[in-house]
Amino acid sequence: MGDKLSGKRVLISGGGTGIGREIAHTFLDEGARVVICGRRHGPLKKTVEDLSGKDREIHFIECDISDPEDVQAMVEKSDALLGGLDVLVNNAGIYEGGSVETATLKKWDRVMNTNLRGVFLLTNACIHHLKAAGRGASVLNISSTMGRKIEQQTLPYAVSKAGLDAFTRCCAIDFAEAGIRFNAICPGVVDTPMQDFNKGELGYQEWRTAMEHVHPLKAIGLPKDVAAAALFLTSTDAEWITGVILPVDGGMTAI
Repeated sequence: MGDKLSGKRVLISGGGTGIGREIAHTFLDEGARVVICGRRHGPLKKTVEDLSGKDREIHFIECDISDPEDVQAMVEKSDALLGGLDVLVNNAGIYEGGSVETATLKKWDRVMNTNLRGVFLLTNACIHHLKAAGRGASVLNISSTMGRKIEQQTLPYAVSKAGLDAFTRCCAIDFAEAGIRFNAICPGVVDTPMQDFNKGELGYQEWRTAMEHVHPLKAIGLPKDVAAAALFLTSTDAEWITGVILPVDGGMTAI
């Protein structure tokens, strides 16, 4: 156990699987008190059961972050559990592809409602709690390399993540005087359940070979790689860092 986040009160959206789950795990190991939220009861419950233990405090709350009333109720429950908030991690996100010709309005709205509207609603509901925590509070947004390194047929997702990067920088400037830091991480291809469809289509080994090829380090990311960066950006080690959009991508955006 470490102490980089000792006593810090943390809320993580999309915390039941993948990157969000690993961030929760890492933060608990560093002394944080954690609430995870998401739409699916099963993964949230399992994560809390798996990560609970001596000197570990973790709770889950079901929430649709695209619904303002749901978000407000969840934040109030989280505040009751933790007694405030020091760190918000906007991790929840979904992927839909297509072009302006092939992406349906339904797909577009589904992506924007989670990846942008949801981040706005959750941050808006949390901001007064973060201001009350004072200097040292922070927000971390989990973005994507697709916000800057565009691929074909990724319009809804890429636009949502480019918007999230701009959202991060805007908030960093708006709340700098209050001492609240806003940063984002842009992962490359990370081995999470979001990749399960591609693994099924290609076969695991073929998928792995193809994905390794797009990263100069010739390795696919793991959730722990993103969680390590998340720990740094939300800890006092990064207390003079705000407005940063950090690639954690095996060199993908360096090409």
